[in-house]
Amino acid sequence: MAAVDKKTFKREPQTTEDAGSRGQQQKRQRVERQKAQPTGELKIDARKLWEVLRRGDLDAEVRKVKMKEMMDMLRGHIKEVTFKHDMSRVVQTCLKYGNDEQRSEIAAELNGSYVDLSRSQYGRYILMRILKYCPKYRDEVIKSFYGHVRKLVRHKEAAHVLEECFAVYANSKQKWNLVAEFYGREFAVFKSIDGPKSLDAVLAMTPQKRETAMDSLKSTVTPLLEKGTVQYSIVHRALLDYIRFADPSERQQVIETMRELVVEILHTRDGAHAAMLCLLYGSVKDRKAMLKAFKPYLQRICCEEYGYAVLVEALDCIDDTVFVNKAVLQDVCGMMSELLADQYGRRIPLFVLGGRNPHYVGSDALQVLADNDKVKALTSKKDASVRRKELTAFVSDSMTEWAAANTTKAIFDPLPSQAVNEILLRAHGDKSAAWQRVLDLVRMDVAQLGADHVLISPIANRVVTNCILAEHSVPKSADSTLPALPESNPKFGSEVLDALVDSEQLVPAACAGAFPVRALLESPVTGERAKQLLRPHKSSIEAAMKEASKKRIFEAILNIL
Repeated sequence: MAAVDKKTFKREPQTTEDAGSRGQQQKRQRVERQKAQPTGELKIDARKLWEVLRRGDLDAEVRKVKMKEMMDMLRGHIKEVTFKHDMSRVVQTCLKYGNDEQRSEIAAELNGSYVDLSRSQYGRYILMRILKYCPKYRDEVIKSFYGHVRKLVRHKEAAHVLEECFAVYANSKQKWNLVAEFYGREFAVFKSIDGPKSLDAVLAMTPQKRETAMDSLKSTVTPLLEKGTVQYSIVHRALLDYIRFADPSERQQVIETMRELVVEILHTRDGAHAAMLCLLYGSVKDRKAMLKAFKPYLQRICCEEYGYAVLVEALDCIDDTVFVNKAVLQDVCGMMSELLADQYGRRIPLFVLGGRNPHYVGSDALQVLADNDKVKALTSKKDASVRRKELTAFVSDSMTEWAAANTTKAIFDPLPSQAVNEILLRAHGDKSAAWQRVLDLVRMDVAQLGADHVLISPIANRVVTNCILAEHSVPKSADSTLPALPESNPKFGSEVLDALVDSEQLVPAACAGAFPVRALLESPVTGERAKQLLRPHKSSIEAAMKEASKKRIFEAILNIL
């Protein structure tokens, strides 16, 4: 046979018919391979039915019929097919659209395989659905993890299921039983029903277990820190307990290891608490590294339910206020409007001005701050009032600018009005622009505006009343570290009275039962003058009281007159 010349040889072009037949042939071969499997026919039929069942626009009655067909088909074979990608979706759909009886049937058939499911790339999604849709089997799923927690938390797939159990569905006792396995083999084997529910309680009852628990915690926590897998709340609990109870040298080693990772644990209560302790016990180098890691995510941290407390701790314990200003406060000032409009974000600038005020700082954070004071007395050299004064100076310009631009509306809003109040009382520098906005509102017609007037509004009148009181007395505060009010503050009470007299609104305000009028009458600065102006109109105030539904404020004003 003559040799073929490779240069002149050409392959015949493939026709569309050939290509189609080849594709169909491959599909047939794939189906034949599937049918050859023990559950091949079942999978093929189930997937066809699933294509109908998964449709969102399917009629409810039709869905019931199709669900019954699917359950009749899968019954007794669910455990065999759940670990495959395509069939995992089928079972998930059954859990989503099935009734309680059908869901329980699936969960019961899978019982005993929950740990294996959690480790499966596709099976873990079925377990998530069981937790969501089968309340009766949640305890069974959680109990199945007992004795396996230390391995599961390091598993790529199982860790997500463990986190779902711990953070969303477990009660306090179940949470303890899960996390207690980090403290030693004894806790993994013996689960006490009426025993302690925290490491504090365990060590209070049996102090001799402290060394064993710390060694076990260290062996669990260290690999997780080295791998950077610290995003799970159960790990946050373990980190918190280790930092609280470890020896100083071991605690310092952990803080050095995790200072770049602290930003990843701020979204849970335990994680934020652990981060606060890292700042408290950390060296100057550790603290700076942590704040630098926060910087790209600062606005998000400020506005997190628990994350804001970590920044509060930084403001409360770090002596280098110049660095704190560069790392935190400069960015805070740049997004002042966004923060003061946020439920949690506002707490950062308001903490700088108002300190540990329970109206601004959550009770959990306040408790941690109070518990940390003993340690702070050893780690901090700067006087707290001096630190507060320096921090206030950094944020004052930005906050007074915000107040000048927003007071007219913000004073009537519950949360922003608190910011207006603190800025007028405690911010440094010139506050005349913001205060003038308040006086403009005071001069407006009381009879025309009624409950919308700044002196009558239950929200806005508090700000005006607090300012009047601040002219002659120190505002009440739970924080003893707050410095005295700036001497450059406006003469609040006197200027409010002048504005009311000039606009002829003093008597209408008294007849409307305005709380700031009572404050003016009680003030040693404005009291005598206000009494002289209102006594001739006592009968008008009495007449207004008869028509009013709430009479106590009128009675208070008349008693003073």
